[in-house]
Amino acid sequence: MNKKLIIGTANFGMNYGISVNQKKLLDKDIIDILVSAEKMGIETLDTAISYGDSIERLGNVGVQKFKIICKIPRIPFDIKNPSDWYKLSVTNLIKKLNKNNLEAILLHYPKDLLINKNHKLIQTLLDFKKNKIVNKIGVSIYEKKELEEILKIFKPDIIQCPINIFDNRLTKNNFLKRFSDKGIEIHARSIFLQGLLLQDGNKIPEEFSKFEKLFKKWENWLKLNNLNSLEACIIYTNFISEVTKIVVGINSAVQLKEIIKYKNKNIKFEIPKWQNTIDKELIDPRKWKKKY
Repeated sequence: MNKKLIIGTANFGMNYGISVNQKKLLDKDIIDILVSAEKMGIETLDTAISYGDSIERLGNVGVQKFKIICKIPRIPFDIKNPSDWYKLSVTNLIKKLNKNNLEAILLHYPKDLLINKNHKLIQTLLDFKKNKIVNKIGVSIYEKKELEEILKIFKPDIIQCPINIFDNRLTKNNFLKRFSDKGIEIHARSIFLQGLLLQDGNKIPEEFSKFEKLFKKWENWLKLNNLNSLEACIIYTNFISEVTKIVVGINSAVQLKEIIKYKNKNIKFEIPKWQNTIDKELIDPRKWKKKY
């Protein structure tokens, strides 16, 4: 079922990713992707207020047939009433997208809930659901600790988190199973690590040169298993049982078809032993010197 896939739209509104092919898309490319996605049974798009003008462009091309998940950024420091700011942000989102409601909103900075244990903000989020403005409320997180703190005060419907063949911080030791068993959806993002895992070895940016040996191991592992990098990233994430949805950023309708082909492959492979030795500096884009 292709409903498991969600189209990420960061490159609909800005340059995003390491590859030269991951630049901001033209309107024609966006329309081609959305037409293909609909034909292939993909129902959901993932966007964010911080993704340049992606929301405006989605509204302009028309997304009435899609469910929209949108990440809300950190509450600005000068905002005195966070609840009112959230209400206005969500109202503007719906208006720009020409939608009646949203499938979900995700807190892009979930620590906003922890500031003074912001119960009023939590109630505002729950009211969004009660009034059917949004169907689900979730959080977009990076680390275990961040999630564990949030769950002390709020149970989200969705946890969106980084999962890829280089980054198993949240999947090892059945960590995510605790939440999927409670009916919380797990949405995997960053499955290509902003395109880094799809790069040929000789095209890895100089910033990552100190990880040259690791990328060589990655290349050798792909050859040993007769896989290409796109194929390996898709299959790896798809076979993690806790994962409900997979967010994929794409450059074209052609690439989307390729992703779906690999997603529907029923093959398994042995996870590389070096997976547990990878430096956090590599797998957390917030720590990269250059922003792609």
